[in-house]
Amino acid sequence: MNDFYYIPPNFEDSGKILGLFNLRNVIEAGMVSLPLLFLAFQLVPGGLTWKIITAAILIVPAGGFALLGINDDPLTAFVQNWWRWLKNRRIMEYRGEVK
Repeated sequence: MNDFYYIPPNFEDSGKILGLFNLRNVIEAGMVSLPLLFLAFQLVPGGLTWKIITAAILIVPAGGFALLGINDDPLTAFVQNWWRWLKNRRIMEYRGEVK
């Protein structure tokens, strides 16, 4: 009577990069990281070593944050939901029970 179905651990890996990251998150990480990389190489004075170190310190965390997202949502979806909540929030007041 009880039917058991085996679900392989990679059943949900389709459409993901390296089996971990959604394509949308990878694109957003590129959109966040590439302009920062360009700015780091243009604005940081010094040699190539200082530019690479600065880029690694600033861009790797920003790209990683964009890859992971917030609460399993891509950054753009999170910002869109947050903006919608911010626009539609209301103050609720409790005025006692109506008799």
